[in-house]
Amino acid sequence: MTTFAQGDGGPPTPRRRRKFLERQLEDPVRLKRVKRWFYASLAALAVTEFAWPHVLDMGHAHFWFEDLPAWGSIFGLVACVVIIIASKLLGKLWLTRPDNYYDS
Repeated sequence: MTTFAQGDGGPPTPRRRRKFLERQLEDPVRLKRVKRWFYASLAALAVTEFAWPHVLDMGHAHFWFEDLPAWGSIFGLVACVVIIIASKLLGKLWLTRPDNYYDS
């Protein structure tokens, strides 16, 4: 059985977690630290993406573009952008109704 501190009001809810995160990011020093760690982790991932195929011999690629550095990341980014644009276009053309659609 889990016990909570007096006045705590129970287990953390999503709203209480969000408030905690907002309080943490309102502090400019903490926000700068979070941003620094975020960008450092992105840089480490980018370096890993370039270096990984050279460290491990992954065999030959089936297509020429699979040998491009960071091909997986580029493909993922482009695919995500295409999905977002297609879904917005589909919503605009097919799902939206005129303003007077429900008026009789």
